[in-house]
Amino acid sequence: MARHAVTSNVHARPLRMRLLILAASGLLPLGALVAWGIFHLVQERQVQSEQAVSNMSRALATTVEAELRSTAMQLDQMGISDELERADFRAFYSSAQRTAQLSGWREIVLSDPEGRALFRTTQPYGASDPASREADSLSRVVATRKPVIGAVVPDGAAEVFRVRVPVLREGKLIYVLTAVVPVEQIGAVLSRQNLSPDSVAAVFDQAQYRVARSRHASTPKPSSSLKAMLDRGDEQGVGRTITREGIESFSGYTRLKDSGWVVAVAVSVDEAFRDLYALFRAVALGLAASLALSVLLAWLLSRKVIEPIEQLKEGAAALGRGDPVQLPRLDIAELDDVAMALTDAASERDRATVERGKMGSQVTQALHSAEDANRSKDQFLAMLGHELRNPLAPIMNAVQLMALKGDATTAAERKIIERQLMHVTRLVDDLLDVSRITGGRLNIHPEPIQLGALLTQLTDTIRPSLHDRELTLELKPGADSAWVSGDEVRLTQVFNNLLVNAIKFTPVGGKVYLRAAVSGQHVQVDVEDTGVGIAPEDLRHVFELFYQAPQSTDRARGGLGLGLPIVRSLVEMHGGSASGDSAGHGMGSCFTVRLPLGEPPVDSQGPASQPAAQGAGHILVVDDNEDAADTCAMLLELNGYEVRVAYTPEQAMELMAQQHPDVAVLDIGLPGMSGYELAQTLRAAPYNYRGRLLALTGYGQAADRAASARSGFNGHITKPVAPATLLKLIDRLLRERSEDPVEFIDSSSDSR
Repeated sequence: MARHAVTSNVHARPLRMRLLILAASGLLPLGALVAWGIFHLVQERQVQSEQAVSNMSRALATTVEAELRSTAMQLDQMGISDELERADFRAFYSSAQRTAQLSGWREIVLSDPEGRALFRTTQPYGASDPASREADSLSRVVATRKPVIGAVVPDGAAEVFRVRVPVLREGKLIYVLTAVVPVEQIGAVLSRQNLSPDSVAAVFDQAQYRVARSRHASTPKPSSSLKAMLDRGDEQGVGRTITREGIESFSGYTRLKDSGWVVAVAVSVDEAFRDLYALFRAVALGLAASLALSVLLAWLLSRKVIEPIEQLKEGAAALGRGDPVQLPRLDIAELDDVAMALTDAASERDRATVERGKMGSQVTQALHSAEDANRSKDQFLAMLGHELRNPLAPIMNAVQLMALKGDATTAAERKIIERQLMHVTRLVDDLLDVSRITGGRLNIHPEPIQLGALLTQLTDTIRPSLHDRELTLELKPGADSAWVSGDEVRLTQVFNNLLVNAIKFTPVGGKVYLRAAVSGQHVQVDVEDTGVGIAPEDLRHVFELFYQAPQSTDRARGGLGLGLPIVRSLVEMHGGSASGDSAGHGMGSCFTVRLPLGEPPVDSQGPASQPAAQGAGHILVVDDNEDAADTCAMLLELNGYEVRVAYTPEQAMELMAQQHPDVAVLDIGLPGMSGYELAQTLRAAPYNYRGRLLALTGYGQAADRAASARSGFNGHITKPVAPATLLKLIDRLLRERSEDPVEFIDSSSDSR
């Protein structure tokens, strides 16, 4: 027992010390968290204080600007008086004297356009004093024909500033009216503000000369720190400064747009942080008290921990000897849990149930995350389509312009650009199509289609791209007159994809066959080639998204692996099927499309519309992409239209104010004002534009087209657009310009 007691005493001291260290270290995260919180409180309070002084400066600037505008408006009203209209200067002089007295102005001066004073209300009428004073502001009002606020200048023992307004008759400057205003009027504006005792507000003119200040200062100039902020020339600013009283403050300023004056407001840092200082003291006291209490509790609890540990040691020794283990209640939850561990199977089961519930919640959260990722992917593809289509538009226009100009020396290079441009456009369309197909958002618009005519037209269109390959169209009996119910644009896309693939994978000198035959209640179309063929292991995957058979490192045949999956999806949406077959490498391949037969349409003949005369329309093109705007304008001009170009919404509104075009072609993604907003502005007063608006944009989703219709557009078309399609659409809008309203025309490639 003596040895046991000695051992207990030896081990008691390290345990107690460890508990003390543990108690102290337990407060370290709390101290760090408190320090982090205090730091962020200080940062947040600084941001709030800077925002507050910025808001105060803007509000005070609005009040000062309203005072200046009120003075200018009074002068404007005097400028349209009957006395001045009749040039009855004596009567106008008397009226001006009364106005100056009632308004608290020093004087009113009437000058001629050359700046000579015709009279001053502080001098007898007819007194000769034509010299102008503070000529800079007078020169500006003569030059700009707009009201001008002058700088602060001394006037005897006082300081004044001049508010000058032009008096115009039919756009011609006749007189200049000037109100000489004492700076005390601006000081009265500041005195009416409910500023705290630790705040100061000041107004400075264009030369940073003090107009008024809520506190007296010995110098009319701003403090050096405030001057450094003002010298940056920003419209607004905020930061820390030292006031003329030597007080560190949060300062914000706002520059008046019309006059160039500056309104500054400062709030002392001590005032901003006063309540935080009290909080910091309370937190420091709380941490000190917590540390002291933790040390005391650790000391007391260490004594209560040693005895249960000794009892556990005795129980372990008894267990080693095979004796019964009898332990009393230890009054320490952790040690009691050890003794009862084997009897807690039920609680373990309950905990397992809770864990399964947590796992189910995690699975649900993962599903939501996957859905969010899918939406983000769709948004990314839509934005990608827009960003890629914007530069494709001027390239397509430029190529068409080169073709129209007939430069034979660049014909080969132009053909290369045309082929690569069509390839890039097809990749963009495939990306967007596969996004809509996988999301179930692609719609088709079925109508009766004569399949033989569609295939004939398609082969005629694609023959120029064969490049020494042979294309044979074979319509077996019944197929030439067979009708199907389908979306003509989408079926054209199906067979175009198959033919382009066949040509791409068929070497020069090879052959491509397009065959159609009626089989039962279906029409079967085969696209067969003598090209490189498909290996059996690849044939099983060719209709899978993004799958591509192995290619050489140069990827000469390119592609994204989307064409065939889109073909199968579109054909299945028409109630048909698509399949592929090949005998292996070098043996060519054959892709088969089966579509159900449909009924021919009921014949209906309407009056044929006559094309609009070339050169009969005025067109406005608005696009911030100058290349796109210029090439589009040149294309329209070469086709006989009169065209004007604007690169910003402001330029568009200026041109619209001068002349209303027959058709306005607007981009949607314009700087400062979207095409939707510009369309609504042009439709409203004062422009009241009633011509045709066409949206030409890289945005082509259903929501974008609906927004165009709501904003007053008559049509929506997606970049890049084939020049012939653009000309056809403008021709249609010109022919229908006499009808009001015109049915909304949706020619977006994304709506195919």
